[in-house]
Amino acid sequence: MSSHSSTPGSPIYDQMVRERGDVLAEARTIAALAHQYADQALGQSVPVQRDPVERR
Repeated sequence: MSSHSSTPGSPIYDQMVRERGDVLAEARTIAALAHQYADQALGQSVPVQRDPVERR
């Protein structure tokens, strides 16, 4: 059995996964890595100093 979550009645999707790989799973993995990198980058950033005078 393949690693993707197969839905009954989706033979076209199952065939595509067999032929080309599970693109959705790969996209989820890449998105999770991008999110992790962004969190690390923003967590280490220097806070922006605001102008002490409030502008109205």
